[in-house]
Amino acid sequence: MFNNLSNKLSKIINSISNKSLLSRYNVNDSIEKIKITLLESDVSLLVVDDIVNRIKNKIKQNSDISFTNGEQFIHVIHQELVNTIKNNTKISLVGKLKSILLIGAPGSGKTTSAIKVAKLIQNTGKKVLVTSIDIYRPAAFNQLKLLSKLAKIDYLLLDNYIDTIDIIKQVLIYFKLKNYDILLIDTAGKIYNHDYIENIKMVHNLLKSNEIMLVTDVTIGQDITNLAKNINNHLLINSIMITKMDSDAKGGTILSLKHIIHSPIKFIGTGEKINEIELFDPNKIINRILGTVDTLSLSNTNYNYLNNKHNNKINNNFNLSDFLKQLKKINRISGINGILSKIPGIANVFDNTKYGINNIDTKFLIKAEAIINSMTNLERNNPLIIKSSHKKRISKGSGVNIQDINILLKQFFLVQKTIKKVKNNNFLKILNNMNKLVASKFYKR
Repeated sequence: MFNNLSNKLSKIINSISNKSLLSRYNVNDSIEKIKITLLESDVSLLVVDDIVNRIKNKIKQNSDISFTNGEQFIHVIHQELVNTIKNNTKISLVGKLKSILLIGAPGSGKTTSAIKVAKLIQNTGKKVLVTSIDIYRPAAFNQLKLLSKLAKIDYLLLDNYIDTIDIIKQVLIYFKLKNYDILLIDTAGKIYNHDYIENIKMVHNLLKSNEIMLVTDVTIGQDITNLAKNINNHLLINSIMITKMDSDAKGGTILSLKHIIHSPIKFIGTGEKINEIELFDPNKIINRILGTVDTLSLSNTNYNYLNNKHNNKINNNFNLSDFLKQLKKINRISGINGILSKIPGIANVFDNTKYGINNIDTKFLIKAEAIINSMTNLERNNPLIIKSSHKKRISKGSGVNIQDINILLKQFFLVQKTIKKVKNNNFLKILNNMNKLVASKFYKR
């Protein structure tokens, strides 16, 4: 998420975070670098100027900030970026809603988002129904039907109708008859078409206690300005969902969006899977952008095991049994790439190697587990005793070659050596030496 923007801002933040004393030059230079970075990341000029002016005004209000430690200055930057995208009202998942009408540009992910939101609401105990009025795209009904079945969401698709108003009227009859709580309606990606916008207005008027949700993806870049202006001129947007947050987009879209459309951002899509959806949290987003620690996010991905009190013992006698436990936990949590990408600034560490974070081979981690499982308890606890004869037996038991075993042992000894040097099991410090810890066999070949 926001790799390009995050990496650049992280470098700026890191350059000032450890300074005990900042001069006006340090502050002004950092602000200018932030401004350039935001502009290069598709943040509109109006938004950049607004952010920069607010940072400068905050510094003027407290002149001490200009000459004290970097942490205070970073706090100002963090807070003003949060203020740029935060919602002014508390977000309710459903509230008194009866229906949600999802609109957006072609390819923004409306259909998948409809199912994601429906599943999220259904998990709260609500009875949910999904439908579509996208009579223009041949595959629209089939896609929604397939995803609905996959997510176990009730659906009603009237693909034999050629009028969206007729579809909605029939769906509402069914909705009331079956006592559903919430109706989600997928629409066509024709929001630049005046006639279709007028049709959406008519559909909107037929629905009661409904919400118009704009679905837009983070890769849209500078086009978000045109999209937002077009919508603001015709429709009242009640909420926003931002998709493709797992992409390599520049990331400035989300900062520009709130400046143009003042509606609250409700959800973000973090992947293609149905469960990859989150309630929008501005602090979490800015933490990831700035490369500051987001402990809540790490907790939500069951990542706390990497740095908690239950692992204190590994400082004392870290062996292959402990290593195996870590590998099993990593494999349970959506892969090591996903974990490491949630650690602020970790991409910078891997960029300093010739491999890169995206090339870690998770299949080899599974192979490593098989190797350790083929060892005896004595070998796991005392890996130094593993000689040629042991490796031959382990190779037959795990189905791997001896070269893989040698690489695994080399990797283990490097990790063990580094852990002994790190006090209090601070995993983030270990990661700073990751270029030394990761052997080439852990990368895709």
